[in-house]
This record gives sequence, C-alpha cells and structure tokens, in this order.
Amino acid sequence: MCSSDLPEKRSGIISFNIKGIDSHEVAGILNESSNIMIRSGMHCVHSWFNSHKLNGSARVSLYLYNTEEECNLLVEEIKKICNLI
Repeated sequence: MCSSDLPEKRSGIISFNIKGIDSHEVAGILNESSNIMIRSGMHCVHSWFNSHKLNGSARVSLYLYNTEEECNLLVEEIKKICNLI
C-alpha cells in the first residue's frame, strides 16, 4: 500500500510549478486576483532545487482553517493561470 493511500500519512502541503510561469509570479497573480496567499521560492531547500535545475515552486498549505469554497476558488484560479500560457 502506498503511504498516500493512508489518510494519516497525507499532508495539506502541495508544491507545484506551472510550465512557463515563475513561481513568484503565480503567487503574485493569486494574491492580486483573489487575495489567495501562497508561498513561492526554494522553501529553504536551495540545494535540492539547484540539483534539479528548478528555480523554486509554488506551495499551498491547506488545513482545517480552509473551507471547501476556498479550496475550490484556489483550483479555479490556478486553472485560469494555466490558461495564460
């Protein structure tokens, strides 16, 4: 069984990149368009990002304080960003 199949092993942290758009730009667009705050950059693991030739990632942290509506808005806004390229 994969650890992601076990709810107790799951995390609310999702790191991602959108091809052709810098992670800082993704964070800025989400902030400006919908007041959605996420982190962007190398998240204190510069050596890992450098070894994988990545400039960083966008990172979303979801937890009990997020509503389903907020999560749906995040998904819709990310879809819009993907359509920019």
